[in-house]
Amino acid sequence: MWLFWVRLVRAAVTPPYEWRELIRQCDAIGARSLPLVALAGAATGVVLSLETRDSLVRFGAKSFLPAIIVFSMIKESGPVITGLVVSGRAGAGIGAELGSMKVTEQIDAMEASAIDPYKYLAATRVLDCILMLPLLTVAAIFCGILMGWIANSVAESISFRYFLQTGFKEVEFSDYIPPILKTAVFGGIIGLVSCFQGMRTKGGTEGVGRTATSSVVLSSLFVILADVVLVRLMLTIWPI
Repeated sequence: MWLFWVRLVRAAVTPPYEWRELIRQCDAIGARSLPLVALAGAATGVVLSLETRDSLVRFGAKSFLPAIIVFSMIKESGPVITGLVVSGRAGAGIGAELGSMKVTEQIDAMEASAIDPYKYLAATRVLDCILMLPLLTVAAIFCGILMGWIANSVAESISFRYFLQTGFKEVEFSDYIPPILKTAVFGGIIGLVSCFQGMRTKGGTEGVGRTATSSVVLSSLFVILADVVLVRLMLTIWPI
């Protein structure tokens, strides 16, 4: 995988650049993942609101509910949920697409036609994952906070303006930087693992199925492990 990454970077920085394919993959990876990411973020916000409210009421700290929902979605829940959802949807799609092209010798035909498959196929997909994950995370955070307010309003009437003022009262701009950087790393992991698995597929249609499965499993696993490492690293760089 390290050799694959080195060759991928070399192909990505060497002109000419595949702008048309890059834009097409932005739609395939970003726009088409948006509904699922928004739904996952909304569901997370509802669960956070319901579970946290019950716990805070027991300790007489119900007023902290908006801040807890906002901080939870921004700091951890939003980035991790987005990473796992995209690894399941886009990771499987990238692995299966490149895997089918590999077993049908389309990638070999591209090389015979003097088209670098690392530049045209892999680099564009990895770069799009890096670019789209932060934007999708913002959508997941917004939907989570919105649905958290709606779930809270069902139990107790509270205006959306007051909910936002209370929730964002202690939030600073520096609180957004580590999660956004973290999701960009998640995107690189998903794109790299999926492209690596896809371009080394063997065994016909059965191999394509194995590639799709391994792309999802490995990218999800590496996202979780990277989250553990990045949280510790970013707490060192940006202490609370």
